Amino acid sequence: MKLKFFLVMSALCITSLLQAQSGGITFKLGMGEQKADAIVFKKDKQKINGIVKFPGFASKKVKIKVGESNEKYASKDLDSIQIFDANKKLSYTFVWTKTKVYKKKGTEFKIIKENWICKIIEGKASLYLGGEDYGIKEVKVKNEETNEKIKEPKMEVVSKDVNHYLKRSNEDYPVLVSISSNGFSAGFNVFFKEYGVYYFSDSPEIANKIQDKEYKYSDIEKVVNLYNEICRQKEKERLEQEEKERKKLEEKDTKSKVTAKPKAATKPKTTAKPKNAKKK
Repeated sequence: MKLKFFLVMSALCITSLLQAQSGGITFKLGMGEQKADAIVFKKDKQKINGIVKFPGFASKKVKIKVGESNEKYASKDLDSIQIFDANKKLSYTFVWTKTKVYKKKGTEFKIIKENWICKIIEGKASLYLGGEDYGIKEVKVKNEETNEKIKEPKMEVVSKDVNHYLKRSNEDYPVLVSISSNGFSAGFNVFFKEYGVYYFSDSPEIANKIQDKEYKYSDIEKVVNLYNEICRQKEKERLEQEEKERKKLEEKDTKSKVTAKPKAATKPKTTAKPKNAKKK
């Protein structure tokens, strides 16, 4: 029964991403079309500064206002879009990319054609949002210092389906590891439990907690931040160990030079006089 549900959810997820929903139902939450200062990076290395309308998951064109001129660019000609906040600080990056979904036991993948997804966390494993429409809205988050909930602007999928992708720096395309909904979300943890365990198999601590349902699909950002912190700590320890080994080698080399016995000095050679040399 669980496997059947899982297969149904997978099919629904892929179908909803590859084509428009038959009912055409989306939840805009009163935000309308959102725009922001941005830099558009084209595949031919050109950069365009302007005000960009957030692309949808399957948008074939991107609208950008440059000065007083409104322009459109084909998504297939673009690489990424960097979104900036009011303080000109980089906030989010949309990328036009292929994605992958697991096919069999976490070892085989199906490649999905290019669409716009939004990077919300960057690190050893970067986290991306995928959904029909995107928007920045104020959400409640926990302040780690005061332990109180505060409001802050955050990129969200504002349509029905919400998808999370992960990508390490050495991977070709982001991998779908979690799906949910802004509406009815019961049962979605089946997907994350299955594929989250596969993706984080290099971190048993995290994989086991996903398997035991201690971490659920709603904890995806927490899980990614924890994974990146574990990787940073491991990298720090690796560098510290390399530094210790380097110093040991230097000390050993210095010690061997100090304790080495100097070679005995050799007397200069004198030219012997021939026996039959005549005295003057």
